Amino acid sequence: MESRLLSPAEEWLRKQLKVAYLGLASLERTIAWQRARISFLAEGDANTSFFHRQCTFRRQKNRVHSLLVDGHVLCDHEEMAQAAFAHFDGLLGTAVDREHTLDLEQLVTVGDLGSLEAPFTPEEIWVAVRRMPAHKAPGPDGFTAEFLRACWGIIRQDILDVFEQLYLLRGRGFGKLNQALLTLLPKRVDAHKLGDYRPICLIHIVAMLFAKVLSLRIAPMLDSLVSRNQSAFIAGRSLHDNFMLVRQSLRMLHHLGAPCIMLKLDLTRAFDSISWPFLFEMLRQYGFGDRFREWLAILLSSSSTRVMLNGVPGPPIWHRRGLRQGDSTSPQLFVLAVDALARLMHRALQTGILRRLHPRRMVPAISLYADDVMLFCHAEMEEVLAVKSILGIFETTSGLQVNYGKSSATTLHGDEDSAALLEALGCQAANLPITYLGIPLTTRRLTAAQMQSLIDAVADRLPTWKAWLMNKAGRLALVKSVPSAIPTHQMLALAPPKKTLKQLEKIQRGFLWAGRAAAQGGHCHVNWRTVSRPLVLGGLGIRDLERTGLALQLRWLWLSRTDADRAWQGLDLQFSREELGLFHASTFMVLGDGHTALFWEDRWLHGQSIRELAPLLYLCIPKNRRRARMVAEGLAGNAWARDIRGVVVLQEIGQYLTTWQHVAHTTLSAEPDKLVWKWTANGVYSARSCYQATFHGSFTCHSWQLIWKGWAPPKVKFFHWLVNLDRC
Repeated sequence: MESRLLSPAEEWLRKQLKVAYLGLASLERTIAWQRARISFLAEGDANTSFFHRQCTFRRQKNRVHSLLVDGHVLCDHEEMAQAAFAHFDGLLGTAVDREHTLDLEQLVTVGDLGSLEAPFTPEEIWVAVRRMPAHKAPGPDGFTAEFLRACWGIIRQDILDVFEQLYLLRGRGFGKLNQALLTLLPKRVDAHKLGDYRPICLIHIVAMLFAKVLSLRIAPMLDSLVSRNQSAFIAGRSLHDNFMLVRQSLRMLHHLGAPCIMLKLDLTRAFDSISWPFLFEMLRQYGFGDRFREWLAILLSSSSTRVMLNGVPGPPIWHRRGLRQGDSTSPQLFVLAVDALARLMHRALQTGILRRLHPRRMVPAISLYADDVMLFCHAEMEEVLAVKSILGIFETTSGLQVNYGKSSATTLHGDEDSAALLEALGCQAANLPITYLGIPLTTRRLTAAQMQSLIDAVADRLPTWKAWLMNKAGRLALVKSVPSAIPTHQMLALAPPKKTLKQLEKIQRGFLWAGRAAAQGGHCHVNWRTVSRPLVLGGLGIRDLERTGLALQLRWLWLSRTDADRAWQGLDLQFSREELGLFHASTFMVLGDGHTALFWEDRWLHGQSIRELAPLLYLCIPKNRRRARMVAEGLAGNAWARDIRGVVVLQEIGQYLTTWQHVAHTTLSAEPDKLVWKWTANGVYSARSCYQATFHGSFTCHSWQLIWKGWAPPKVKFFHWLVNLDRC
């Protein structure tokens, strides 16, 4: 075989072909990733076949093969399309007459939100463009937010002209830019009815941008407008706030022995059925001006939707009620509207229609997270009927209906009459634990058997067919994203048993090393304790679940000390000794007025606490005083000295004198006390910094940057890591 060196021209051509080939290969991976619509996994090394398989699986899962309508099974596409059109036209395209109206002046204090009606600015619109999700499925126009960003210099003036016309309330013709496609996503594996599908609107990019601009104006106002018992879609509040509110209320009522009923309500098609007149009455009462309400009216009344069944769009449906899933303003408007229910319940307590759940302790009667409603009431027929009447009034005024068939009622300390109460409600009985916001809810510590659903959820997201489409670097990316994210949701609110954490780690280990449900012995090249360390410490960066749970639980300790406005404040959160110890070691108090700094517990004496300065004296303080005495109270007339109980011996007297000397030189200021987190530059707690703090004192792997910061493909980096540990 003849051979020769390449000529300069051939060498140049070879380089150009290589660059083109690598570019096309990268483009192929990107296209496969986009078609697969996997947001939890970035484009990775050798994951293209996985993305192709995932795309095929998603297409098969979302395809509607048949529909059960009025007892008849429809398989023909035309018949299914007609049934889908009739269903959603009756739901979205038909306004329902209201039987009652609410006297909103008794519920909502009129505000002034005139600042929301300022002219639209180019900077404001550009901010909205950048905050829109770049890779979401496009609407009927076929454009995504990525297109707006890439071509902003070309289309900028056209967009500004549209917003100028909208500011002047010239919305005629906006319907052409406000069209949407409605795609059906199955909510369950065996979906066969239209009610088993979740309708998602894919909206025209211009209407999406207009909605995003309005949404960004509304967002800063929500915290001051909406009741604390509602946490959905409001910056600074979270789903877990609602869970903690309900769980701590339930535990307190259980501990106090108060007979009560907990109602978990299901609102039927909440977003799709809300009444527009009711919504705009609420907005007017909140203080939204005429112009802003007109903008929202243009956005809602000009909207039309085509049901897309198996990729084929149907005839248009003109909206007459409800809010579109996919519109940025929809969740905010829904939260503002449904807050009327919380205000009705509060008004009923004020007027004596409902009684407080406990005479000595303030326990909230309602918790709202979007359309997830949880109510507490006394286990008495009169109270149950009053609650049902309030819900009926809310239904007839707002258009939101309670599906009592899917709702449930849990009785605490009930008697033999509880069956009659459940019959009056029309709800099914539910025993603890129940699932609320995707988290098990009970009055006791959960067992491993009760956490089995969490293990099953992680296993379902890591099926072995995915493993065979990836190398170990690809599996590592999936293990980092999926199993870590699913438990985190529950570990934010509760501490799973160690047995559950071991089972979760077993699933991760098996998927990573062997591509199956379990792996042990020679299949596991490196022990899991090393694998679950940060990269800088020689591991793979997979989260240690036990340390993660500890770091997440400290969030509640931090918030209980720094945010007095949380809905669950005052409901006595319980923490383990390990959690309290880590929190104490990670914080110190900058003393100000002394009204929030704990005299005996906090580190307010030059970074030390009296607990550390005088440990024997600290043991002489009753436990109920340790977390009740504030610095300002203790300094007033040396009241701290009166907290000491029992016989004081010589060593304790010495510590008493030392404490006296330190306290005598302490002065207060007008500034509020400030709790500082040691592990962040801004002094504010973060779960990431807390997790890293649990590795404090570990040895750093000096070669970690050489392994992970290079330009090599992920599979080469993984192999280099194994070589560094002598495990290949």
